[in-house]
Amino acid sequence: MNITAKVVNTFREKEHENHIYNAGDVYPVTGYKATDERVKFLSDVHPQLKKIYLADIVREGEALEYPKHVGGGTYELSNGEKVKGKDEAIIAEDLLKQGE
Repeated sequence: MNITAKVVNTFREKEHENHIYNAGDVYPVTGYKATDERVKFLSDVHPQLKKIYLADIVREGEALEYPKHVGGGTYELSNGEKVKGKDEAIIAEDLLKQGE
């Protein structure tokens, strides 16, 4: 299964020959694979640096789920609107789904 994600903070990927990923890049670059363990580590808040490096994780064959975390406590709804806060985004997405 292929996994891709959006880079939200610049980092050097030691498992990809020290490739530097910049915010906005797609992870992983061509020629490399992403493992579930590594994606989980990079998408969780780093214990010392207090930030995440990956968001919008997509596993091939899975439907994209909303709200999507896009970094900095901001979430994107299925209509493209951005909302601050996870709880607020979940409520807003539920309201959008009810209106369908």
